[in-house]
Amino acid sequence: MNIHFRVTLARSSFAFAFAAAFLLLFRASDAVADPLKQARVTQVIQDVRLLPSNAAPRPASVNDNVHGDTAVRTGIQSRSELTFPDQTLTRLGEQTIFTFKAETRTLNLGGGAILLSVPKKAGGTKIQTATVTAAISG
Repeated sequence: MNIHFRVTLARSSFAFAFAAAFLLLFRASDAVADPLKQARVTQVIQDVRLLPSNAAPRPASVNDNVHGDTAVRTGIQSRSELTFPDQTLTRLGEQTIFTFKAETRTLNLGGGAILLSVPKKAGGTKIQTATVTAAISG
């Protein structure tokens, strides 16, 4: 059984509502969480860009590796999917900015929406964002 999680950042046409950082933690009682080191891009729809901290932004392609120092940004009417080695799946909606902290299980949502599916025995995952609407199933 997988845990499915969807986070949507509240937006208005005038400004983002910024609140104190929100932190959500999943824990699987019988699992030891392996850190997330890198992800692989498994789907690219429309305008998806990789934003490495030490290089110029570039278009994302299927099978690109994403490390902790690289942000992923989706454009208008664009989506992407990232798969981690433990089969944790992250789907990014349009106008999303996503990063993760290497060697941890912490995901950062700078804006937009994600769907997160964590395998039952993969361990916990933290999501950091400013404003959140969340639903958990499974």
